[in-house]
Amino acid sequence: MSKLYERVREARTLTQLTQEALAGELGVSRGAVAQWEMAEGTTPSVENLIGLAKRSGLHFEYLATGRGERLFGAPSLAIADEPASYRDLNEQQRLLLAQFETLSPRQRNGLLDLLVDPGKGRRR
Repeated sequence: MSKLYERVREARTLTQLTQEALAGELGVSRGAVAQWEMAEGTTPSVENLIGLAKRSGLHFEYLATGRGERLFGAPSLAIADEPASYRDLNEQQRLLLAQFETLSPRQRNGLLDLLVDPGKGRRR
């Protein structure tokens, strides 16, 4: 079974990107990508592994653990493709969703409570 740093390097090779270019797409430094590809280096976050799996065409499970199927498809041209379920949203819905993503879990729950049962917050 290959090591994580080898699978990260394999994934980057599939993208045909330099460490610097991949770092730019993931929003990290080139040094971070270099560390991920070193035997004694650091481990990428789950979010970065997800982005790398998507961009490279490797299954996330394979990339993260070395187990399971290796490839799920051709490499993607971008890490941040818009999810298909978001394509039909209007601009106001997209803005609401983007703002929701910036909230803490507690704030999200509070907002959802307010939206689902507006009178709930006024009862005491």
